[in-house]
Amino acid sequence: MPRYTYRRLTKLPTTVEDLRRHTVLNLPGMLAGLRFEHTVMQAGAVVPISVEDTGVLIFTLAGRGVMLLDGDRIEVAANDLVHIPAGVPYGFQTLGGADWSYVVLQAPVE
Repeated sequence: MPRYTYRRLTKLPTTVEDLRRHTVLNLPGMLAGLRFEHTVMQAGAVVPISVEDTGVLIFTLAGRGVMLLDGDRIEVAANDLVHIPAGVPYGFQTLGGADWSYVVLQAPVE
């Protein structure tokens, strides 16, 4: 049984108005220590295998990539969400000839 979670999200907001309705207010201190990062990997780019001390969420915005998770090979594309718990080895690379755009959310270190 894999120690990670992979989901394809199919019902995401697609218009500016829908996005406004899905915005969550972040009060000061609510998400203290949370790391948010938007990354665009160029075609052919590779991120070597690493292990994090905290959980990581990776949401693909556009493009395609291959994630190596705990020895498994997972292909991801737009609207795919992957949860990688602390201690699970992972790495990734772009797939195809286009850039891969994704967002990383990482839990704070406790």
